[in-house]
Amino acid sequence: MDKETYSFMYPIGIASFSFRFSDHALQWLCGTTTNDKGREISNFTLFGDLLARMAVVAGERKGFHRPLMLSAGQAQYSEEQLSSQWNMGRKRIRNLLATLTDIGLIDTRRSKVASVMTFPCLRQWETADGDITSNPFIHE
Repeated sequence: MDKETYSFMYPIGIASFSFRFSDHALQWLCGTTTNDKGREISNFTLFGDLLARMAVVAGERKGFHRPLMLSAGQAQYSEEQLSSQWNMGRKRIRNLLATLTDIGLIDTRRSKVASVMTFPCLRQWETADGDITSNPFIHE
């Protein structure tokens, strides 16, 4: 059997996260999504990959066409980049991001400059050196 390896990034320098998930969000996280090659990917892995893009401290982020100032708790993303990395069409990525928004895992904002994501289900995170940051984008 041909195995496809996913080399998703995971948050670096984070000791722990504190989340608040709805029942629906938790059910989705426990499921899988099939990519365009017919491979099943854990939804938790997809969410973890998005979370790994999150800025844990405010600052300028490069790596896209234009540098962008992000607050702690924000992540810059590209539907095109996710489409390529996850082997899914852009329409499918857009629908997946809409589902994640509907169930309260992410919020997205698109502008001419960049697409930015926040994680309203994330209460706080602790870094490896013990600093705790409350998420300014949490929804209670």
